[in-house]
Amino acid sequence: MRGKICTILLLSILVLAVASCGCAENTHQAVQNSSTVQITDMLGRQLTVPAEVSSVVATSPPSTILVYMLAPDKLAGWNFKNNFTQPFMAENYSNLPVIGGWFGTQTGNYETIINMHPDIVIEGYTTDGEIHEAIERRQENFGNIPVVAVNDSIIFVNKSDPTIQYVGKLLNCEAKAQKLIEFRSSILNEINNTIKDIPENQKVRVYYAEGPKGLMTDPSGSQHSQVIDICGGVNVADCKLTPGNGMTQVSIEQVINWNPQVIITSNPQFYSTVYSDSLWSSIDAVKNKRVYLAPQNPFCWIDRPQGPHLIIGTAWTAKMLYPDRFVNMDLPKLTREFYSEFFHYDLTDKELDTLLNPSPEAKT
Repeated sequence: MRGKICTILLLSILVLAVASCGCAENTHQAVQNSSTVQITDMLGRQLTVPAEVSSVVATSPPSTILVYMLAPDKLAGWNFKNNFTQPFMAENYSNLPVIGGWFGTQTGNYETIINMHPDIVIEGYTTDGEIHEAIERRQENFGNIPVVAVNDSIIFVNKSDPTIQYVGKLLNCEAKAQKLIEFRSSILNEINNTIKDIPENQKVRVYYAEGPKGLMTDPSGSQHSQVIDICGGVNVADCKLTPGNGMTQVSIEQVINWNPQVIITSNPQFYSTVYSDSLWSSIDAVKNKRVYLAPQNPFCWIDRPQGPHLIIGTAWTAKMLYPDRFVNMDLPKLTREFYSEFFHYDLTDKELDTLLNPSPEAKT
């Protein structure tokens, strides 16, 4: 009798052991096959997100442009859209809806984004209010849609690698992120190696003309004029730094007194009138035909919005400031490569010329 009981007990233990192994194996498979993963965002918050992110909304242009550059097919919409007849962008991307966002003076609409059902929302925390409070407020309003915070390094050309790497990993496009980082490093290394030996008294004096009359600007140290600092120019604007949107108002008398050798602008209206406006005629940059309009399409290369596309803008700025020193920098080749690789668009010869050589009529 005892022998039978022992046998029964032994069999029971074996059955339980096999069952336990099966359960453990099934649990492991469930983890491996899970449709979600745990991540830590760049603010240190723990989030559960889809294992394969296929639809992304970003709440401000720098992050939106980064998503477009790294994983265009995952981008669900634009914060804004330039009204170019030919946006130098494939139609399936240029036709994405405009969803707004939280940037500058803009206030987005939560319901608009929620109704698009993105897998995640990327929030660059150049946002309103205290960082943690603002991000948590955004998460509360978006409900179950994970809000992934990325830091503001993406708006600075010489600090952007951490965010590029993070978003590359988040969206499973690390190889493309690495290509962007290498492109950026190559350009910045060439610029740094070229300008490092320029004596201070030989550095080009530059004015950044903003607004339709050119009488708004940003001094050295501003995120909006960063390309001048990076490329070894001397920003002549001796005025206060206006935080946030920038664009400090100045007078023509101040600009005449600063007498820049080069003027760069992101405003086509100002560019089209500066050579015919007598108020500007005594300034060296105007007299010597050294006023340059930054390429605009599909996004301005030097400012507004800031973002990873400013990488090609630093190459352009270096060529405009120091053409003799950067004679070996092949800007047309770099531009073609950048647009093909990161804007997913192959420029025609005419489009390339439009970018790099604005219409001569603008100089009459």
